[in-house]
Amino acid sequence: MKAKLSNAAQWLLTTIISLLGFSACSGSLGNEQPDMYGTPTADYKAEGSVTDEEGKPIEGIKVKVELRGYYNNPSETKSVYSGGDGQFITPQYRNQEIISLTAIDIDRGNNGGEFEDKTINLQGIKPTLDKSNADGWYQGVKTYNVDIQLTKKPADNE
Repeated sequence: MKAKLSNAAQWLLTTIISLLGFSACSGSLGNEQPDMYGTPTADYKAEGSVTDEEGKPIEGIKVKVELRGYYNNPSETKSVYSGGDGQFITPQYRNQEIISLTAIDIDRGNNGGEFEDKTINLQGIKPTLDKSNADGWYQGVKTYNVDIQLTKKPADNE
C-alpha cells in the first residue's frame, strides 16, 4: 500500500513539475526576443574620391581593397578605379571587413602627372552604419567614406 502511495505521489509531482516547466516556455513573460542561432552579419563597402594636392580629381587611379578573410580565411585583395570625377565606390562585401585602401597611379602620367602610391589603414576608422535593411542577425551596410589625396612623384633629375 505504501509503495502504491509513493508511486502515485511520484507520478503526481512529475506531472506538476512538467506542466510548470512547459508553461514557463510559453512566452507569456512579455516582449521576449525569439531565440536565434547564427552569427551577426554585415556588408562592408568603401566610397570616396581621389584628388591631387590641389584638390583636383584624378581619373584612372587603381584603388586596391584589402579585405579581412571570410571566417578565418586569408585576406584577399580586390580593385576598383576612380572615375572622371575622381570618385570610387567598392561593391558590398558580405562579412569581409575592409582593412585598407591603396591608391596606385597605373597610367604613367596620363592623368596629369605621376603620383606616389598611398595606403589608408581603415582599422582605426569607424564606418557609418545603414540599418535600413537590417533584419535579425543582419546588421546592415557599413560604409567607409575615404578621400585620398595623392602627391606627385618627384621629377627625375637625370
